[in-house]
Amino acid sequence: MFNTIIKTLESFIISNASLTVFLGCILEQIIVPIPASLIVLTSTFLVLKGTSFSIPALGTLMINIVIPASLGITLGSLVYYFLAYKLGMPFIERTSKYLGVSVEDVENFGKKVNESRYDEIFIFLARCLPIIPSIAINLFCGLIRYDLKKYIIITFLGSAVQILGWGILAWSSGNIYLILEDKISNMGNIITVVIILVVIGLIIIKRRQKVRNKK
Repeated sequence: MFNTIIKTLESFIISNASLTVFLGCILEQIIVPIPASLIVLTSTFLVLKGTSFSIPALGTLMINIVIPASLGITLGSLVYYFLAYKLGMPFIERTSKYLGVSVEDVENFGKKVNESRYDEIFIFLARCLPIIPSIAINLFCGLIRYDLKKYIIITFLGSAVQILGWGILAWSSGNIYLILEDKISNMGNIITVVIILVVIGLIIIKRRQKVRNKK
């Protein structure tokens, strides 16, 4: 039954990859504590597993994974952008413990932006590299009422770079997995046999000990 559920989920993701990553990345930005990277890695692995590196396959990655995921992240991030925009610091102070980000995180990001010469480039790089929590970026940009048009463009492009990186990683992993699949399968069989032998050996030893104790 468990295998059936897994197969059904895999078929759904493969058939609806764009919708899956789009909705998943929106929810990840708002409420669900599942990293967008995990959504992208899983979807790309299933969609492109065994596909050789080529321009058409790269196009599939861009259309089915990168663009929908980047749109999802951008739309989802607007929720906290607008909340911070409208409600300001009091909103961040009241909800920080529920959002998984502290006031200090937002303030520290703000200091780094202020210290940089070009805030657009810094925010873009912060989106590209998953080092700073995205929610801290969303809240800060809303708090300072960062230009909405710039925010949307930078968020989309920065997210696209990050998602493309995760996608290529998953794509490569899928091909490596197929190469090693038989070896992994054989190794699993060997490990299973070893475990069975160990269990049988332990049973024999315990029975012998019982016989000795009776004597």
